Amino acid sequence: MTEEKPKRSINLNIDHSEPGFYSDSVSIIFNPSKFILDFKQSTPRMDSIQGKEQETIAVKHKTMLIDARFAKSFVETFKKAVDNYEKKFGKIELPKKPREKKKEEETVTSTEESYIG
Repeated sequence: MTEEKPKRSINLNIDHSEPGFYSDSVSIIFNPSKFILDFKQSTPRMDSIQGKEQETIAVKHKTMLIDARFAKSFVETFKKAVDNYEKKFGKIELPKKPREKKKEEETVTSTEESYIG
């Protein structure tokens, strides 16, 4: 006859004290054991400093460190979420990257006469 183990109950407390964070940029670095995601929010504004208008860019950031295995799982889960989003709301169009200006060919001038023939 097997003994029944008593059921455990676990209380879960979710901390909602931090407000949501809107990010418009992210930097990602990694080492062998973890990924470091630095989410940034940039807000341009005009400040009046000693009577002169000065443009200021306020930057807030939140950093998240995640295990390398979790990062792999997160990417797969996030891809599925983006795919489902696009099925429901349409394809997400990324802004086109600005074209790089072609470098003008460098003109070499010489005082020596040369023959091309």
